[in-house]
Amino acid sequence: MDPKNETERTYQDALHQSYTREDQSKAELTRVQSSVVLQAMFCERHSSQLAAQEEKQKSAHRKKGKVIGGGLPRLLTGDEFHDR
Repeated sequence: MDPKNETERTYQDALHQSYTREDQSKAELTRVQSSVVLQAMFCERHSSQLAAQEEKQKSAHRKKGKVIGGGLPRLLTGDEFHDR
């Protein structure tokens, strides 16, 4: 539709500029949302890896104690130990 006067032309130009800005805003919003999704996936992945690593370290610390016989720690210089 061709503008009938200069005022209509100005309004149409402003409208087209507004549509252009809206399209740019939507594209930027899509980029930001994509970035957030990727960051969430990254954090979830590394969070589970960190939890597994921490659990592994906890179990390694539990295994460091010396266990003798029936699973109870014993004093190696005690008479009961030497009598066995």
